[in-house]
Amino acid sequence: MGGAGNDGSTLVERRLLELAEDRRRLAMIIDGTAVGTWEWNVQTGQMRINARWAEIVGYRLDELEPVCQETFIRLVHPEDLARSDAALDEHFQGRSDHYACLLRMRHKDGRWIWIHDRGRVFEWDGQGQPLWMAGAHDDVTELQQARHDAAEMRQRLQAVVDASDEVAVIATDPDGTITLFNTGAERLLGYAAGDVVGCANPGLFHDPEEMAAYLAPLADEAGQAPSVFQALTAQAQGRTFSRQWTFLRKDGQRRQVRLSISRMDGADGQRIGYVGMAIDITEMQQARADARLAADKFAGAFTSAALGMALVSLEGRWLDVNDALCRILGYPRGELLQVDFQRLTHPADLQTDLELVQDLLAGRRAHYHLEKRYLGRDGNIIWARLSVSLVRNERGEPLHFVSQIQDVTAQRSSEQRLYESEQRSRITLDAVADLVLSVTLQGRIEYANAAAVRMLAGDGALTLAGHNVQDVLSLTTEYAPGSVLDVGVLLDPDSNAVDLHADLLMRMGGATVPVDLTRAWLRDDEGQVRGAVWVLRDDTQQRARQREARHLAEIDPLTELGNRRGFEAHLQQAITRVERTGQAASLMFIDLDRFKPVNDTWGHLAGDAVLWAVASVLRHGVRDSDIVARLGGDEFAVILPGCGPRRAARIGAELLQTLAALSIPWDTARLRIGASIGIAPLEAGMTVDEAVAAADAQCYRAKALGRNNVQVQGELGELPAEDNEPG
Repeated sequence: MGGAGNDGSTLVERRLLELAEDRRRLAMIIDGTAVGTWEWNVQTGQMRINARWAEIVGYRLDELEPVCQETFIRLVHPEDLARSDAALDEHFQGRSDHYACLLRMRHKDGRWIWIHDRGRVFEWDGQGQPLWMAGAHDDVTELQQARHDAAEMRQRLQAVVDASDEVAVIATDPDGTITLFNTGAERLLGYAAGDVVGCANPGLFHDPEEMAAYLAPLADEAGQAPSVFQALTAQAQGRTFSRQWTFLRKDGQRRQVRLSISRMDGADGQRIGYVGMAIDITEMQQARADARLAADKFAGAFTSAALGMALVSLEGRWLDVNDALCRILGYPRGELLQVDFQRLTHPADLQTDLELVQDLLAGRRAHYHLEKRYLGRDGNIIWARLSVSLVRNERGEPLHFVSQIQDVTAQRSSEQRLYESEQRSRITLDAVADLVLSVTLQGRIEYANAAAVRMLAGDGALTLAGHNVQDVLSLTTEYAPGSVLDVGVLLDPDSNAVDLHADLLMRMGGATVPVDLTRAWLRDDEGQVRGAVWVLRDDTQQRARQREARHLAEIDPLTELGNRRGFEAHLQQAITRVERTGQAASLMFIDLDRFKPVNDTWGHLAGDAVLWAVASVLRHGVRDSDIVARLGGDEFAVILPGCGPRRAARIGAELLQTLAALSIPWDTARLRIGASIGIAPLEAGMTVDEAVAAADAQCYRAKALGRNNVQVQGELGELPAEDNEPG
């Protein structure tokens, strides 16, 4: 018995020692974590706290003793007590495993600090009511302040984002779900933020056809293409990816946008999502296209006009002149740009001209017309018909003058001689084959020579005098052959319609005859215009020679295909069409394989036969709208408007197959050749040289890969995609 009692005491002592050691270790752990601990008798209100608990609120432990429930209540912010009581009640009722509450406590120095207080009941009385509860509280003031600062920063950022209503800002999580959709995005796309945030992917806004074409080359070997979100964000790893896209609004309207996508990383460097910023450039693009078209039209008219044309500064200095004006005044262009119009105007006409200029600047007239004398470079006098208008900016401020100058020296001299010797001239005019008419400003014919009477009234007619010119003469133009020209325009001395040498047609029954019209004004004794003399000359042969000259300049004589000069003109037109319409177009570059051995073995005549046969294959192997050209030697090119790279690749493959089967008989042999074909898409903004270089690079690549194949700029995994592409 004694031995057993001693053993029991030993076990108790050992157990007490172990408990003491555990308590010591627990105390070390608590001290190491710098956490304040507390024990609370729920029924009596008695509390026990450690020194760290007191230190957190700025006190020594002895300053707070005796510690009780009132100590806690006194230090806690009044607004947080109710929240703490509610959390305690939840725990006491068994609806939560533990008590936890974020609250404010008054520090000894008077400031409020944030405390995260947590604990649980560890002893219940016999009636199931809480008896003892233990827990810890920790100072989380810095963490709470950081959260507060982050919330304020998010609010400020949201305000900035929402204020940028001219820019659409769309943020997503890493998986592509939209997390932010600002007012600019709502305005651009027509969706409310509530329609898309948390439930939609940005791929919703992209044009399906445009994205299908973009994603097709990215498909894997199984033909599985990435999603729109995957493809675009893959480009934004480590950099901002910007590109122009077509967005579809909720109402179906299409908008052109410049979209920039950036990756968002957290403080730990991990990806937390993406942000895209889109700017609507639809109106800007249209304005640029319209401005470019207007500028091109003006530049073409300015350069090629038969009239002398000039841009003149407000001070009278020539800003730009065309070739026709240089010819009229006899000056080289560079020299003419160094002088002003006042120095070239006859002194007797200068004051009238300057007064009219002042009327323009003052807004008293929109334009003016004046017959005046210029002093030529050689001192000669040049009579000119001057038409001037003033160009103003959008604010109505004058910018510069536009002047049209027609040399009427010959006409004026002719008018005078005609007036002095009208009878003698009529005899002479009856002997010429040209049609000559003298017409009043009201359109009544005063005189018609024999050729005009015979042509316009028939062989039996004697005269056309007294008839209205509109009744016997029907004029139109090559540009609008179905519209009859109002000849009244030709009888208006103030009209600018004087360039009638290039496209005027005269109707004769059901046919039309190209004519050149020369006009001279008739004046009375006071110098006032009273009518005009028209000379109409059959211009058929001259225009045919001009057309033939243009044709020969742009045609390869061997193959009868377009030559490099014609090809480059057509290529520039195709690039301009791409810029203006956005329609796809491709350039195909063809280099014959094994052509040199044909020349070396059979001679150049055999080579010419091969080239002619190849040209025939190309001509008949493409559409009528496609442009086929021989660029020189054994190099050919095809411009394919309205044709994307994949479709162009299919056409190239068909041409390659036809060329491979081509067999040209020569002497006792049959000549065969192959070809290497390179294809590049035409893109807005590229030059002719850049387009040719891109296609040529693909042709070189085809040769490097063993010849007799087609290579296309870009990814080739899906080429050709005949099932998905219209024929």
